[in-house]
Amino acid sequence: MSPRLPICNFDAKTGILCANCEARLRRGEITRAEVEASKALVGLADRVPELGKVTLKRAFEAGGAYILELEQQDVPLVRSNPMAYAELEGALKGKVWIVGAGSLDRRFLEDVFYPAKVLTVNTVWLPDGGKKTKVIVPARRSERRIGDFDRLREAVRLARNIELLVETEREAALSQYS
Repeated sequence: MSPRLPICNFDAKTGILCANCEARLRRGEITRAEVEASKALVGLADRVPELGKVTLKRAFEAGGAYILELEQQDVPLVRSNPMAYAELEGALKGKVWIVGAGSLDRRFLEDVFYPAKVLTVNTVWLPDGGKKTKVIVPARRSERRIGDFDRLREAVRLARNIELLVETEREAALSQYS
């Protein structure tokens, strides 16, 4: 079974874009990250059957880290197989976050921080009219599970245009009482 992708499956298998997909890339309808993620998914579909059943909607890359937006029903399929994550990260040579497509911002952030729990999500409106979204996650171990917060912030900004502030539960408690 082949995954459903933003580019032709033939292009993903060969690694060379056809004229149609190349034109879509130039017009900005698809991104280079979507091309790379599509090639990785097709390459892994034989070894990891769960990846052959997914639908990749969009992909974003920031500093070698990827956010892959899959159909909502495909997210648990990939999460249930830790080998799928490891294989994807190996194929893309970077950290990978799997999120559900079309979800609200809070659900998107919960998907990005998975398996860590998101304790709170608050929006802070700035005097200049901008806004930042503050996420509080439990304990310090979250950073090891989630990966580099700087790359995560950049990937989230690219994917959803959310300026992200991340604090652990301890940091939030210390700042509240200091």
